[in-house]
Parts: sequence; C-alpha cells; structure tokens
Amino acid sequence: MDDLRVQWSTNLERQVNLPERVLDWPAAVEVMHANNLKLRQTRTDLTNAQEAVRQVFKDLIPSLNLRAGVTKRLTDISAISPDDVTLSADSFFNVPGVVSLYSRFYAARLLEMRTRVVRELTEREQVIELYRTFFNAVELHDQRARLERQRATAHAMEQVDPFTGRLMQTELQSLDLALARDVKGLQDRLSEILGSREYRWVLATNGLPELRYQENPLPLTDTNRVAQMQMRLLAIELEAARAQLLGMKLRYWPELNIFVSGPPIYSRRAGTDRFWDSEDVQASADLFWTIDTRGNLGRSIRQTRRQQDLQKERYRQESLTLMNRLIFTQQLIDSVEAQLGQVESQLAILLAVPPAQNYAALEKYSQDYRNLTLQQIQLRRELSDLNALFWFVDELAWNTNSFLAPNT
Repeated sequence: MDDLRVQWSTNLERQVNLPERVLDWPAAVEVMHANNLKLRQTRTDLTNAQEAVRQVFKDLIPSLNLRAGVTKRLTDISAISPDDVTLSADSFFNVPGVVSLYSRFYAARLLEMRTRVVRELTEREQVIELYRTFFNAVELHDQRARLERQRATAHAMEQVDPFTGRLMQTELQSLDLALARDVKGLQDRLSEILGSREYRWVLATNGLPELRYQENPLPLTDTNRVAQMQMRLLAIELEAARAQLLGMKLRYWPELNIFVSGPPIYSRRAGTDRFWDSEDVQASADLFWTIDTRGNLGRSIRQTRRQQDLQKERYRQESLTLMNRLIFTQQLIDSVEAQLGQVESQLAILLAVPPAQNYAALEKYSQDYRNLTLQQIQLRRELSDLNALFWFVDELAWNTNSFLAPNT
C-alpha cells in the first residue's frame, strides 16, 4: 500500500502535466506495435502455442528424479551415520502410441495456426482503429474551425439583434464543452490503442493512408485477394471440429499401452550402493478395449455432431453476412461519395458569398452552414468506415509494411 500511494501521487502529478508528443502515421503504427496490449497478448499467445508444439516432442525426453532421505528411530536420532542416508536417482520416460503422439502434435499445430491467424486479424483491427482515430482527430480539428466561423456569425448577429446574438453565443459555449469532451474521449481511445499514457498525443496526418476503394473497387469474386484471413480461420475451426469428432470415434478401437520399467540409475540404502543393471529392465504391454455397452460414447458423439452442425450453420450465416455487407458497401460507396461532393460544393458556394448584414440573412446563413457541415461530417465518416471495411478484407493491402501506405 505504501508503494501504491507513492505511485499514485507521482502518476497523478505527471498526468496533470503530460508533455505533448506529435505522431504522424508511421510513428503511431510503430508505437502501437510496441505497446498495444491486445497485440502483445496475441504475440504471447503465439509464443505459448509454438512452445506447446515443441513440448509434444520434448515430453519424449526422459525425466530425472533425485531423492534423498534419512530414516532413524527418535531414541537413536543422535547416532545418525552415513549408512542411515538413502539416495536414489530415477529416470522415467513415456512411450506413446503412434496415434496418440500424432494426435497431440496435430492438435498443437492446429492451435498454433489458429493463434497466428487471430494475431494477424487483431493487428488489422488495431491498425484500422488507429486509422479511425486519426480520422476523428481531423474531424475535431475541422469542428474547431467551424466553431470559430459560427462564433464570427454570432458576433455579427449581435450587431443586428443583441438577444439572438447572445443566444448563439450561449449555444457556442455548449458546443465548446462538447468539443472538449470529444477531445478527451479521443485521447482516451488513442492512449488505449497506442498502449501508453505517457504523453498527450497530437496527431499529424503525414503518411496517413488514403483509401479510395470507390475509385478502385475491390474485386469481391477474387478468392485469392478477398477475406483470405477470415476463410483461413474458418477452415481451421472446421478442421478442429472434424478432428474432435474423429478422436471420439477412435475410442471405439482397442488401446495399446506399452510400459518399460527399470531399476534406479543409482541408489544407496543401508550403506550399499547399487547401479543401473540392464538385466533388471522389464517391458510390458497390454491391450485395453472398452465396449460402449451403455451407449455413453455414442451419445457423446451424437451430441457433439449436433452441436457442430449448429456451429457450422452459425459460421455459414456469419460468412453470408460478411458477403452481403461487402456487396451493400460496394453499392453504397459511390452514392456516398457523390453526395459528399454535392454537399462540399454547396458549402463552398455558401462560404464564397458573404451574407447580408440583416437578421433574416444571418439566421439563414447560420442554419445553412450548420446543416451542411453536419452532413459533411456524417458523410465523411461514413465514407471512411466503408473504405475501412474493404481495407480489412483486402489481402493485397496487407503485404509487408503495406499498412503504412496500402495499395488500394
């Protein structure tokens, strides 16, 4: 508790006075890869899965156990001699069956493959979340500029109608507070993605990917380019289900167990030394066969098959959902871009023609400006989300270091 109190005080003081650090896109991606907790977790999971694959063969290495003890009556405890000390060194190794060894190795390899795919998908998700955060930062910067323009309009309105002008100023104060909350929320999201709260992050758009799938549509029928990671993960899940069912069916077959036992490598009892002797090595084997007279194994297989059928249907529905989402997105993205172009053209005309200095003109100018800017924000965000969806499933865009400047 004392250590935590000290850390609380020092960290609180630092959080109040965080230094600024400017990040462009390449630097932000580098910081994210180094510190993001989700990415670090996937790297740890992959390392553990790789160790599990190696452990299948390392379990064949004989184990070595050392033991030492003393046995003496309590009344004779003061007369302990070296002959009362027992020592032994034992070795044990497992002789697995061919089927059991291969099944363990196969299961470990499937887990490693699945962990690797999940790691790559998680990396994509975090990169796209970082991209969206950059986009939100640009939005907030533009929103601050729009508030300044609205503040100038409110000042002009005060010269014409003081009461209406003050109402507009009060509304702007509320918008300023909402902007401050949005900026704080952006900092929290960005710190979580980057995995660090050591700085107050300032984002620069240098090197930010420009996604233009509306100009270069993604070929959805190209199965060598679209949704490869998703299909690979699905294939691993289906293979794992098949292997699970096959493993249960193999329990109908006899099980062969082989045992090899031998004397200790070295032992010392009652002052007598004894070493390992090959003549004392014994081998035995037995054939074990469980007949499912009660039908428990058959029932388990049927229940597993029914559950797997539901899971496969769930996978199929999720895949169809993704396909329909991509089809709809491809149909929608052109319309969104065209509508955004119209809104930006109207906004440019509005800004080019200053309003007349009277109440009706200023009020209409303020309403038109607010409506057009809100539409612009919504359409830009929607266009960014549509492009991000295509980016996520585009294998060509995720080649080595392609997240710095994806090929779209």
